Amino acid sequence: MIGARRLRKEDARFLTGRGRYLADHHVDGLHHVAFLRSPAAHGVIRRIDTTYASTLPGVLGVYTQADLDAAGAQRMGHLLEMPGMQPLEWTVLASDRVRFAGEPVAAVVATSRAIAEDALELIELDLETLPAVVDPARALAPDATLLYPEWGTNKLLHMEASSPGLTDAIGAAPHVLRERFESHRIMGLPMETHGAQAEYDAGTDLLTMIVSTQQPHQLRTVVAEVCGMTEASVRVIAPDMGGGFGNKQHFLREECLVALLARITGVPVQWAEDRSEALTASVHSRPQVHDVTAAYDDDGHLLALSVDVTSDVGNPVLYFSGIGPSLVTVGALCGAYEVPQHGWTLSCVATTTCPVGAYRGFGQPQAHLTIERVMDRIAQDLALDPVEVRRRNLIPDAPRPYTAHGGARVDIGSLGPQFEQLLDEFGYDAWRVRQEEARADGRYVGIAVSMLVQGSAPTQYGVAGRFGSWEVAAVSVLPDGSVTVAVGTKSQGQGHETTLAQVAADVLGIDDAVVTVSEGDTASLPYGMGSWGSRTAVMAGGAVTRACTELRTKMDVIAAHMRAQSGTEPGFVAIAAEAWWHPHRLPAGMDPGLTTTVVHSPGNTIPVPDERGHMNFDETFGSHATAVAVEVDPVTGQVAVLDAVMVVDSGLVINPAVVDGQHQGGFAQGLGNVFHEELHYSDQGQPLCSTLVDYTIPTSAESVALRIVHRETRSEVLGGFRGAGEAAITAAPVVLAGAVEDALWPLGVRITSTRLNADALWRAITEASRQTVPA
Repeated sequence: MIGARRLRKEDARFLTGRGRYLADHHVDGLHHVAFLRSPAAHGVIRRIDTTYASTLPGVLGVYTQADLDAAGAQRMGHLLEMPGMQPLEWTVLASDRVRFAGEPVAAVVATSRAIAEDALELIELDLETLPAVVDPARALAPDATLLYPEWGTNKLLHMEASSPGLTDAIGAAPHVLRERFESHRIMGLPMETHGAQAEYDAGTDLLTMIVSTQQPHQLRTVVAEVCGMTEASVRVIAPDMGGGFGNKQHFLREECLVALLARITGVPVQWAEDRSEALTASVHSRPQVHDVTAAYDDDGHLLALSVDVTSDVGNPVLYFSGIGPSLVTVGALCGAYEVPQHGWTLSCVATTTCPVGAYRGFGQPQAHLTIERVMDRIAQDLALDPVEVRRRNLIPDAPRPYTAHGGARVDIGSLGPQFEQLLDEFGYDAWRVRQEEARADGRYVGIAVSMLVQGSAPTQYGVAGRFGSWEVAAVSVLPDGSVTVAVGTKSQGQGHETTLAQVAADVLGIDDAVVTVSEGDTASLPYGMGSWGSRTAVMAGGAVTRACTELRTKMDVIAAHMRAQSGTEPGFVAIAAEAWWHPHRLPAGMDPGLTTTVVHSPGNTIPVPDERGHMNFDETFGSHATAVAVEVDPVTGQVAVLDAVMVVDSGLVINPAVVDGQHQGGFAQGLGNVFHEELHYSDQGQPLCSTLVDYTIPTSAESVALRIVHRETRSEVLGGFRGAGEAAITAAPVVLAGAVEDALWPLGVRITSTRLNADALWRAITEASRQTVPA
């Protein structure tokens, strides 16, 4: 079953409209929640008067933080705490100050969403407005308005690390590059927005929630803490989901508030985030500025890399904020290249904007942008082919595992042959010829390549241990030979019901048609880690492999015993029936039944800073080589992608069709990230993108067929799997930026950010035309 291109089991349900999402779960007496959100980016709350709103027919109640405090609500705080990080706790609803436009300050529970929203208009909110600060550089100025005055700064966290010879290497190098690269603000934007439904049974003291979340068990922990309940009294069910992309990895204030309101009111309540709330008040991602110093020799070998990272984390009221992706960024800055001396500083800065957190790629796209742009700059400065510069700097093929800065063990295949395979599959030399022909014809065609080493399935990020390097699987072989698999992950479209069934079937030696996979219900397993960080194949795949191996071993013993008694070879179903229905005939001392639960860890270690301050986030690694060709219209700034190829090594591939779908979808998202999407704020901190008219995304007509070639180098972990889901979205922005710059090089355009929309390119072309065109 491993490696088979099986059709996805879940697709029949989704394509025929039989999926059950949050909005499809109806209960009698369901009430709806709407939030009054701050109209100002920054201000002190003087008064909230809910008198008139409470009298509107159909309104069950209007609630402020004072009401939640009276009901025993607990404060919220970071799960990811790093040395030197500013202390931060927050209330479920803003109680004293608002720090971004859209922050929730009151909630209405009513018989319909429409009535609840009408009641919002009757709430009187008196704010003393304070200056907004939307730019991280301005937020760090000495006279900047402070979001949290007790910090004495807007810097939530500052960290730095470097190898001992970094300064000397830069000082002695024959060439030094200094440049700034920027990744702009976007968001994950799942088709189904955030939402939660909760029902409290006072008789059993059981709170049952249905939430569109990537991490149901961890959300259960958070809800129990905020509500002052035991985890055994909270059940979280994550149903079918219309996407997550990291956006739903977070535990939102609104989700916890729904749980509190169900307990306070005694009625089932539901909140379904509308698109404007999603765009202005949920989770943004990516905004970072990198000030780069790169030293290299006359042959293009990178000698040293120093990067000062300024990360805008917005108002960081998330259970783990933009600090998480930022830590991944600084750990991934060297990419697929050997860098003798390396260092970084990281400043995570709070601003009066929406909280910043996870999005597919989780900090890796920003790092990839920097190192790949550095490779291109070296090539330009030394008049070398960018392909040749990359060849000279790739991580060598030996030893394996390769020890990266900070001590991470990078167990990957040979990058050199993988890169050469990309050039052959793409037809690099032929594209260079076509480029020259196009330029002679007055057309602007560009080509770019990139090489990516992608971390996946990371260890836990903090001492709280809530993002652990383990997963749970419970597997049962039933008397009729059918198999149930329950796992602690949660699919948002990745096809877990198919791929994990293939893993189980492969170990048990049966057809995957008789295997049923379930996930997303905290009542099914004691705990689970959810799905994030391209971890499911490695963690859940390993857990299912272990559980099924245990059962297969027991079945082999039973089979041998049956053969000895009957002289015939028993089949799979006969062995299963024997285990359950004839315990008196089992080998002496063997318990009846075929069921097991395992907690599996592939052996990764808890990250700790080394003597230089590096964080060793031990994880599995994949490698991905990408090439694209584009054509740019210099009059309009429009970009057409002519070809795109990715040679991927994701270890042992469970289902190539599913993995290909992940890459196609990720590449489409990457196109949208650079050609369409950006979240803007006014100087007063007002969000300027509140609908999909303002925040445009690509359509199917603009999607590009990514040509995908697989290499399979087994990883060291059980099963030989590696992560795959984030490769294409990590590679797409920088390889597209490189190709656009290559196309416009005759016009003197240099690309230093991920903004490649038509307006930005038109402005860059216009500005370059006013300056001297390079030779």
